Amino acid sequence: MSESVSITPTIGPARSIASDAVFTLLVRAIGIGLLFASTTATAVILGSEQYGQFSSALSLALLYATAAPLGTDRVLVRRLSIGGQDTAAAELALTHRCSLLPAACISLSSLISAVICQLLGYTDWARTLTLAVLMALPLTLTYLRQWAAIPLVGTRSAILPEQFLIPLLSLFLLGLLWLFQLPLAAAPAAAGTALLTFGIWLATVSTGRLSTVYREALQVSPADSHTIRSRTREGLPFVLVATGVLLAQRCLPVAVAAGAGFADSAQFSWALMASGIASLPLGILNLSLMPGFARLHHQGDLNGARLLARHAATMTFLAAVSAATVLLAGAPLLEPLLGPQYSQVPALLPPLLLAVLVDCLTGPTIPVMQTTGLERLYGRCLAVHLPLQLLLIFSLSRLGGTQGAAVAYLIGRLTWNIAIFLLIRRHRQLIMLPSLHCAAAELRRFRRGLQRFRRSMETH
Repeated sequence: MSESVSITPTIGPARSIASDAVFTLLVRAIGIGLLFASTTATAVILGSEQYGQFSSALSLALLYATAAPLGTDRVLVRRLSIGGQDTAAAELALTHRCSLLPAACISLSSLISAVICQLLGYTDWARTLTLAVLMALPLTLTYLRQWAAIPLVGTRSAILPEQFLIPLLSLFLLGLLWLFQLPLAAAPAAAGTALLTFGIWLATVSTGRLSTVYREALQVSPADSHTIRSRTREGLPFVLVATGVLLAQRCLPVAVAAGAGFADSAQFSWALMASGIASLPLGILNLSLMPGFARLHHQGDLNGARLLARHAATMTFLAAVSAATVLLAGAPLLEPLLGPQYSQVPALLPPLLLAVLVDCLTGPTIPVMQTTGLERLYGRCLAVHLPLQLLLIFSLSRLGGTQGAAVAYLIGRLTWNIAIFLLIRRHRQLIMLPSLHCAAAELRRFRRGLQRFRRSMETH
């Protein structure tokens, strides 16, 4: 299909989404800085063994929280984005209702597994599974609130509590621990994370526009079993996507812990978190673009979707290259900062950052496939890719420790992105690659914004 398309009708929506993404990026950038500081402080205070256990438990908790809604949280975003905000309370109530039984089953299964591990003598893994359950419930509530808030109040407001307030308060509490020289272990760290997350969730659903929606949701009559089954069937393709993406990013330290131990897992986990700074723009745009792609697909506006995809790929890749350059330049400073327990971290950054650049090069694949009717295909691809990815990381971490795990991660991301790029091109005729034209347009927009800022400063 020809790349020469008219963009005039879609400039308005594209700019609106870009504006939301830029403001969201600023919020997230501050939040990632706070998260970086709090994670680093946690890693140093806990030590590699305890931090490896805590990060593995947190990764499992994130997996549980993502899987519990069975994809109905993604369905909620799509329905509210295409005009269902008048029924927001009913949709929110139904989504929570659909999450109850899966959450209970996941928690019970994890606790049974913990008991079995304890009986077999794997006490560290028994503790890890228990801590994961402790953090899973508040994280589940948080995720449901965030997905509901994206179409209702905008992405920047939706992510503010979790991306800014939680790391800020975590850093404050860690500062108190350091000031009073109080010890910290994996279990108290997990309990503190659970309490803090639940407190932030409770505060956010009790104020603002969301409080009205949540109060109305409490008054909605419970959905019947047929409605729950129907919504769950609609959401199943999305849960495969959501859990797959999480496994591909956040749960890899668990595979490293199984292959090389908690100490190596701690180093890999921290390096993965640091490299994730470079993927920050992609993550923000994925959230911001989901309502936009849903609307454009619903309207049949292929030109608008194509324009949005190319601009998103361009912006994320340029931003990722800049961030990766800064991180590599600062890598020699990491060992003195973290201590000798994390001596392998600087060597892990190059392959992990290269994997991030590969992700950003192919653009916003997640929102495109989740909102344009390709979620089932995406889920099937993940069902094949993820076991192979985890097996590769487990195997290479046993052979080569953290370096083997980093190489395995890079191989997995490269093969995955090539496959998804080709599928999107085939089924939706979208070219998910940066372009020089889009780069020039974004540069002009940045210059105009800078000029407006200078004029405003001169005026004041």
